[in-house]
Amino acid sequence: MEITIDQIKAARALLDWTQDDLATTSGLSKASIQNYEIKKTEPNSTSLYKIIDAFATHGIEFIEEGVRRKTLKTKTYRGQRGLVDFMNLVYETARDNGGEFCVSNVDETIFTQHLGQQNDDEYTEKMKSLNTDYSFRILIKEGDMNFVASDYAEYKWIPSNDFHSVPFYVFGDNLAFLIFNEATTVHVINNPEIADAQRTQFNLAWNTAKDTDV
Repeated sequence: MEITIDQIKAARALLDWTQDDLATTSGLSKASIQNYEIKKTEPNSTSLYKIIDAFATHGIEFIEEGVRRKTLKTKTYRGQRGLVDFMNLVYETARDNGGEFCVSNVDETIFTQHLGQQNDDEYTEKMKSLNTDYSFRILIKEGDMNFVASDYAEYKWIPSNDFHSVPFYVFGDNLAFLIFNEATTVHVINNPEIADAQRTQFNLAWNTAKDTDV
């Protein structure tokens, strides 16, 4: 992607960044940034990529007419019907793209109550039938023996003190939070940087979690 010096300056202004800030975040030298902005030298493709990536990780994207802050794509699912639709989204992502699916803070008993036993059984059968290359890992409270998804997922235990009441799913470019009150609410954020950051945190927890021997 080609970007102009004016776009780089505009992006710095949006974040209130100095040339030092951009240099530090991109891994380039301040002298290089200065030379680019006074048009003494032109950045090569590698340097441009580093600059674009530095801004992207802080929510700035370059567009044809300039720069802008990225807007988060979010969607909310409500009630049992919404939870079914959300689980279908998870299934379709696994079916179409495969990849790494990370789930934490799930109490499967509560989950099944809200999803409905028939819907849960249908979802499980669909996941079991997939031939795509995907991994599905679930962190549950230590001592919980309800491994309802063990036909297609791997479980580990986390200490009770680290277990929270709000489950989250990371799949594809999505991060979802599930709130089980009287009415189920699922909030999904579609953003690759946020999903990758949460996936990294999940993997740290997974690596220290206890095996369930199941």
